[in-house]
Amino acid sequence: MAVLAGAFVGLLVFGLIVGYGTFRFMFTPETTTVVPSPLQPGRVVPAGPLLQVNAQEDLRAYQEQQQRALASYGWVDQGAGVVRIPIDRAMDLVLQRGLPTRSEAAGSAAAGTRGEGGNATHAARAATQAAPAAQ
Repeated sequence: MAVLAGAFVGLLVFGLIVGYGTFRFMFTPETTTVVPSPLQPGRVVPAGPLLQVNAQEDLRAYQEQQQRALASYGWVDQGAGVVRIPIDRAMDLVLQRGLPTRSEAAGSAAAGTRGEGGNATHAARAATQAAPAAQ
């Protein structure tokens, strides 16, 4: 029994030594140097796609630019005479003038291309416009 206990202790010590040696052989310490972030400002940016460093600030600037476009006059295409007007003014103009409608010739041509039913919205609009004229 003593021989068996001695062999067990010897095998245990041998296993610990082999395990410690394996750990020391496989273990590589981490580098202690600090690697600078590639997103830090002040470095030379290579050509190619750029990463978005500050998404919240970019979104805020984009929304402000869109709001300025919605609230101001400006040219969309000066050569073609297309302008941009403030959204509030555009809504007022739609209320005053109404939305454009198709002429009857264009409406019947469109109905022929859509099959038997035609455009249900256009047909309903034409019926409501024709009803006051019949009275």
